Amino acid sequence: MTTLKSNLWKIYIYKFLSEFYLIVPILIPYYESNGLTKTQVFTVQASYALAVLLLEIPSGYLADVIGRRKTLILGAIGLPLGLFIYVSSSTFWMFVLAENVIALANSMRSGCDSAFIYDTLIQMKAESDYKKCEGRSQSFTRFGSAVASILGGIVALLSLNVPFYINIGTSIFMLPLALSLIEPERKPLKSQNPLKDILRICRFSFTHLKLRLLMLFSAMIMSTGIVGVWSYFLLYESLEISLGYFGVIFAVFQLSSALGSSKAHSLEKIFGPKKSIAIALVIGINFILLGFFREIWLIPLIFLNALIWGFVYPLFLDYMNRLTPSETRATVLSVANMTGALSYVIIAPLFGKLVDMLSLAKAHIILGIYVLLYGSLATLVFMRLFPFIDKAQIDEAQIRDDSKSDIS
Repeated sequence: MTTLKSNLWKIYIYKFLSEFYLIVPILIPYYESNGLTKTQVFTVQASYALAVLLLEIPSGYLADVIGRRKTLILGAIGLPLGLFIYVSSSTFWMFVLAENVIALANSMRSGCDSAFIYDTLIQMKAESDYKKCEGRSQSFTRFGSAVASILGGIVALLSLNVPFYINIGTSIFMLPLALSLIEPERKPLKSQNPLKDILRICRFSFTHLKLRLLMLFSAMIMSTGIVGVWSYFLLYESLEISLGYFGVIFAVFQLSSALGSSKAHSLEKIFGPKKSIAIALVIGINFILLGFFREIWLIPLIFLNALIWGFVYPLFLDYMNRLTPSETRATVLSVANMTGALSYVIIAPLFGKLVDMLSLAKAHIILGIYVLLYGSLATLVFMRLFPFIDKAQIDEAQIRDDSKSDIS
């Protein structure tokens, strides 16, 4: 049991390294130094989003069939490979290839890591600790991003290539971690017809009323959160904040999110599950305030949004895990992630269009109203459909048995 417990700290470090991107603060200058136009820059990033959207569910299905450990190993191999293609290239199409390889690597991890944590806890008979462990996992991820966002700008002073070389080195360490993981005991998904199996699991995910609500609600929070991240950089520019502070502000943002994730388990005990989910609506209020008042002293609202985002995400994952049988868990979580990615692909260009047509301030107000309307309706339905989450003890076995009958 002690050996199995080591899975937890190993996956925390794995996720820290997987998001330790020193290249993020210097990626745009790197593109420009290689002669890419603005259109090509955004096309490269769009290719990544599209690749993630297409790969999310197949990678989750692969984890259910061949095992979580093997899938995480593939992700650990793909990330340094994608970074190597980046730093050894200077053309648009090679950058597209690099982004797609990185998307493949990240897809192998997405959903699989959370399923791996949950399956480990099931074997340890400690499922009730999932929110605490997932929150800790998310905090490691955010902390990695925060540290990297500061260091990336510093080491780039030596050369724009240096952050890539360092990231290749840090990502290589993911492989021995993945190799040392112990696959938790579970009934593997037997694959006879992969396409049919994937469609069957997708149908289960979207026809299961509670699971569908959780996926749609979390997709809204995730997509508006990512849109918010990029919009904040536009806000900093409009407030005439020096570019040199962007990395520091983003680091504080990530640390705020990490704090919310790490305290998710404790905060849920204080507020209760239903009130905890309702707190997500504060994100919408903050967007509206940022739209009405363009003042630098409101920047703490951005950090508050990050904290709430980090707080509620582990809760959604916990509730989805409870409703999902182990042999299809990674695929179902990947369906949820894909739903969030699809929501982002739809909302992001609409938000950009609002900024172009109206203004950033009005776009923030409209985004906030959307979060409040969508979130309020989802919260009301959530409170009616989820009486079980207020119970001190959850009959996990019964939930899994019910899920198996639904998915068959």
